[in-house]
Amino acid sequence: MFFCDLVGSTAMSTRLDPEDLREVIGAYHHCSRRDGGGVTDGFVARYMGDGAMVYFGYPNSHEDNAERAVRAALALSHNVRNLHTRGERLSTRIGIATGLVVVGELVSAGATREQTALGQTPNLAARLRSDRHAGLRSSSPTAHGGSSATDSDVLIWAR
Repeated sequence: MFFCDLVGSTAMSTRLDPEDLREVIGAYHHCSRRDGGGVTDGFVARYMGDGAMVYFGYPNSHEDNAERAVRAALALSHNVRNLHTRGERLSTRIGIATGLVVVGELVSAGATREQTALGQTPNLAARLRSDRHAGLRSSSPTAHGGSSATDSDVLIWAR
């Protein structure tokens, strides 16, 4: 699964009219639907302001769910950098985590009805997304402890 958000949206909200900000965030959400879902078969579970939570392996599971998440995140990162809406250069921060989760309804009434993923994995993905250091870092208990930096802003934890 991954969490993603638009970098600098708070500062952007002070520079843009609300209608213009809505256009920028709408273009970003369009990218997250297309790249997070779309051909990778990710499921955009929730939008939270300028952020999104995307599941891989729910509702359709594939042997390569983790790889699909990484491909989707890299495509989203690239495509958002190429968006130039309202003169704003955009970038996104994405945290990816793999592991077991339980997906189910926490609230089963009214407009708040949604499928929520519970477990360590969503919390870890959210923390990775919040990391202020840009760069691709792959961390795995089976790796030899090294990390590599690129100009991407995708943070990954894999088991």
